[in-house]
Amino acid sequence: MHVVQLVVNGLLLGGVFALSALGFNIIFGVMRVVNLAHGDIVVLAALLCAYEFGTLGFNPLIVLPAAIAGGFVAGAAIYAFLLRRLPGEIASGEASSLTLTFGLSFFLVGSGLAIFGGTFRSVPFLTGALYVGAISVPEAKLLAFVTALILALLLGAFLRFTPVGCAIRATSQHVEGALACGVDIDRVKTLSFGLGTAVAAAAGTLLSMIYDLSPQMGVEFTVNAFAVVVIGGLGNYAGCFLGAMILGLADELTSYYIGANLAEAAPYVLFILVSLLRPSGLLGRRVT
Repeated sequence: MHVVQLVVNGLLLGGVFALSALGFNIIFGVMRVVNLAHGDIVVLAALLCAYEFGTLGFNPLIVLPAAIAGGFVAGAAIYAFLLRRLPGEIASGEASSLTLTFGLSFFLVGSGLAIFGGTFRSVPFLTGALYVGAISVPEAKLLAFVTALILALLLGAFLRFTPVGCAIRATSQHVEGALACGVDIDRVKTLSFGLGTAVAAAAGTLLSMIYDLSPQMGVEFTVNAFAVVVIGGLGNYAGCFLGAMILGLADELTSYYIGANLAEAAPYVLFILVSLLRPSGLLGRRVT
């Protein structure tokens, strides 16, 4: 019965991991930028949600729309004023984007420490549990999972059925082809970075109900998002969910059977195994 309980907890956690990783995947898929500040955006959104809950009494569902809107504006501004100034689609440009987002990560950590301090914060919202037989389902994790699933489905519908979403997918698949079809690549990149940051902010708002977080924990969520993308397969929407569920299960099982400290190594171990055994990811296309 312990195993069933751990599986339930892992799957619920994996749903929120998937939402966070989708934001990372959009940015990397379109721009080939590994956003090293991704996890810091997740954490800052969670801390802001915790602050608003503590001071104004706003629960995460009320904060969520504002977090998404604020994340989009912040992401679009980061691209417009920082990333757009980097070199073009060349190796040095990719190296510069890593350096820039690494510096941005430090800036966000420092800002978080200055604003919120180094204490751990969370949102004690829906602290009870639902019971299905002997299995308990934490209400906060269930709400976060359902909300993340709804947002992911809406994001998937946006990318598949809207003209802007089609332009984003076309750019991620072949930049030159999208450009030849009249797609404004610079506009798509701005929208993509804004959209990816908005999704990260949404994930952080939901994670505030599950984790006690401090401003210095962003790197953990950056690694988690990158591991999910690699495990599932770059650019594969279903693969992102599969990778997130695997990571969520690994986190819960290793925490229970091995210990919380060693559980932090789970994303690295899974990343290495998948990279060695199937470099294209579990649902990615094999390189022939």
